[in-house]
Amino acid sequence: MPVVKTKSAVDSLSEEAVLEVVATDPGSVSDIDGWASGTDGVDLLDQAEDGDEFKHYIQKTA
Repeated sequence: MPVVKTKSAVDSLSEEAVLEVVATDPGSVSDIDGWASGTDGVDLLDQAEDGDEFKHYIQKTA
């Protein structure tokens, strides 16, 4: 579900804006990485684990 919500949030961003996604599912790390790699107009800037949360930073590039 994090990828679906992320795509929706990215669609509403202006170009060059950065979205912070916070998830509790460890699978979100590979899911969001795969989504970003296969999606034009977004860059995955960073991913970090913070306790029980996984933070993903995505920039809209187009």
